Amino acid sequence: MIFRRWDEVKALREAVDELRGRIEDFVEASLQKLSTALSERGFTSEFYLKQPSISFWKREWESRKKEAGLYLCVFDFVPVDYGKDVDEYPSMWVRTEEFYKLKMRESSEDFGRALRAELSPEQLTKWSHEDADLSESPLGRDCTDVSESDRVLFVAEPDKLTKFIIERADELMELVPAIDQALQKMTRR
Repeated sequence: MIFRRWDEVKALREAVDELRGRIEDFVEASLQKLSTALSERGFTSEFYLKQPSISFWKREWESRKKEAGLYLCVFDFVPVDYGKDVDEYPSMWVRTEEFYKLKMRESSEDFGRALRAELSPEQLTKWSHEDADLSESPLGRDCTDVSESDRVLFVAEPDKLTKFIIERADELMELVPAIDQALQKMTRR
């Protein structure tokens, strides 16, 4: 059946490839806007299109080689079928798998415990996640109120995607004072 309709199959594949390209352009434009906004707030950022996400951090969270030792991340805001390994909901995390680059006497687990201790009970409830790992990702949150159809709408209307990821970055910014306080309790080697 498919072979008899090969021209239609090829046309459908070309249409899907074209759509993926347009979605990538929309995602890139939205992430670039957020990256600019973060830079204006004093944050460094990197974004990725293959697995759409953005990571951002303060200069104080970098190693001497300008590598992030810890960072904030927003990801999985595209439809599940768009990227590789896209989870059920968009997510926001504090990531510390590169904490060793900061050359602290304490471990990333020690930092994770110190960070959690700095949070108010409300923040701790909001940012505690069953997949949290003190050594790599001490705090995180899924946006369970965002459906798959919402994510399709995000890539169809780039302004909505930009608004969504900026709002999620702002939510993560609520953790910055606690992160800074926890870092002050750490000792550089």
